Amino acid sequence: MKKTLVAIVVVFVMSFAAGAAAENTTIFKIGEDVLIEEGSRVNHVLTINGQITVTGTVEGNVIAMGDSVVLTRKALVKGNVVVLGGVLVKAKGADVQGTITEINSSNISEVITHVLSDEWEGWSWVFAIFSLTIFFSILIIAILMVLLIPKPIQVIAASIREETMKITLWGLLGLVLVVPLAILLTVSVIGIVLIPLEMILVVVAGLLGLIAVSQLVGRKLYALFKRPGQHICRETFWGLVVLWSVGWIPYIGWMIKVLALMMGLGAVIYTRFGTHAPRRLSSSNINV
Repeated sequence: MKKTLVAIVVVFVMSFAAGAAAENTTIFKIGEDVLIEEGSRVNHVLTINGQITVTGTVEGNVIAMGDSVVLTRKALVKGNVVVLGGVLVKAKGADVQGTITEINSSNISEVITHVLSDEWEGWSWVFAIFSLTIFFSILIIAILMVLLIPKPIQVIAASIREETMKITLWGLLGLVLVVPLAILLTVSVIGIVLIPLEMILVVVAGLLGLIAVSQLVGRKLYALFKRPGQHICRETFWGLVVLWSVGWIPYIGWMIKVLALMMGLGAVIYTRFGTHAPRRLSSSNINV
């Protein structure tokens, strides 16, 4: 189970980082099927909601999230095969040199029971799988948002950078008022109808703020390695990876995540969802 989680993270990161430098060695698809034909050789294969069919050779890992993996009799996988939410179809003669992990609705209870009874720290791995699922979901949403609406995210990130203390106070105020506001809305019939709207706004604001914080962290990270001026998509991707990884640090990790979420929420409120840049922010401070 530990090797499986590590493999998922490594392959996901590699699929974004490899780029053109590793032509046709790592395949990553969302919503599309992948076919590794006979005689072809690839490194890693990762799909989200796409079936993987292997007839050739995979040097590394094969990971399908939300769909199935089919290994024909001529398939050779030198790494691990991981199927989350689908099924594994393995023909006689297919060779998998690593481990095979299959988790779907039919065996999820069995997998959890095995994990919990196998190690005393089993619960931590259940939470790890849940956390990784949330991470991948947020990562996909973040990439889409920075590509579709980069300007508001840049405004929110710049506000955090230039008005840190004020943004933090706004975030704290926002978190404190969420529950009392929901209670006040229950007083009237119209207010009860508005409670779901409030929850949606809070979730969207928190997510938008977290993405902006990630972009800011990524920008600082590139500046630290003396590689400024990167595309917002790269900054957000690596910032989110670093932020989520730091969140796994015992005792203080969760506090860092809460602080990032609070600052992001405060910046969204302060900038009115990124549509209103504070006066002290010059155009040079906001670069798309």
